[in-house]
Amino acid sequence: MVRKRIKIDINEEPEIQYVATPKLFAEIEKWLEKRGGVLKREQEDDAVYFDTKNYRLLREGIEYRIKPKGDSFKHDLKTPLDTHNREVAPDADEIVWRNELRFKANARPSLSVFWDQAILQPVRERVERFFDKELLPQFRAHFKKRKMDIDTADAEVEYSFQTGRMRTIDGKNQTPLMRILELELRHGDVEGLIAEKKALEKAFLSKGLVILDRRKVIMGFELISPDMDAKQRCILQDVLARNSFNSVEGSTEPKARGRALRVA
Repeated sequence: MVRKRIKIDINEEPEIQYVATPKLFAEIEKWLEKRGGVLKREQEDDAVYFDTKNYRLLREGIEYRIKPKGDSFKHDLKTPLDTHNREVAPDADEIVWRNELRFKANARPSLSVFWDQAILQPVRERVERFFDKELLPQFRAHFKKRKMDIDTADAEVEYSFQTGRMRTIDGKNQTPLMRILELELRHGDVEGLIAEKKALEKAFLSKGLVILDRRKVIMGFELISPDMDAKQRCILQDVLARNSFNSVEGSTEPKARGRALRVA
């Protein structure tokens, strides 16, 4: 029997994330509405993040999660923009660039579905052999999201207002409630995203809006760090040092943006 080929969606994902308060969320939404912003949708996500026992994905700058979506499940794989290296850090404009690969299937974790994509060939060469059975649930994220779009002369930018927590798989431990504002370029020139960032910061940095200093996947690993063995903790610390957001000890300078991309 010939195995049915699963369709993989691949997109480049330039984004910026901030920490906000409930009051700021409300003020920014009103500010967006006055400028023509439109509420696109509201949703609730409960994602489970997977990795191997020795964190082979974390070391590669990769995160893999599965979310229930209707009658099926969405498999999300996020990689560094350049998969020849393992770094995921902001560029000179504080934008994080990644690739996002997606498919829908059942809930069984599977990286083998992704491996045929040319973009992952450098990763395959480094990890050599990788079996789906090595994947283990590590932690989960539960967030409510309100998404708004704004069209400018140069770009369409999505604002995602996210409220939620990272949790251990058993639900016994969790992070404090977080409010994260994410800006993502949906269409157009990256200069449009940069201009939107500047407008947002001009209006709200003085009111307490701050750049989020680490990705949610890193928060998840930090949450489970008390149960890690010495080797796992060393891996996490190495990843923190290599993928700094300038707030972590041993931080590096932000990398220059590789190219002025148009996202279609």
